[in-house]
Amino acid sequence: MNGKIYVIVSVPLIEQEFDMYIPSSKKIGSIKQLIIQIVEERSDFNFVDDGCKHLYDKITGDMMDDNEFVKFSKIKNGSRLILY
Repeated sequence: MNGKIYVIVSVPLIEQEFDMYIPSSKKIGSIKQLIIQIVEERSDFNFVDDGCKHLYDKITGDMMDDNEFVKFSKIKNGSRLILY
């Protein structure tokens, strides 16, 4: 898929993982909101955003900068992220 990156997002609060494609041309903050919406819908709203969630790299534990563009970040195809 052109312009999209495949990621696996773990959500510890509901003990679930979600596979998804995210656009590489957007900022991580925008993508985070998109991921939150997808997780809310796919979890039948067992997960509800409280406005304080962050994305982390699952391997390094580094928090993703909301102002960085996905294409310039460490996020690559197959990246594992944590929404917490």
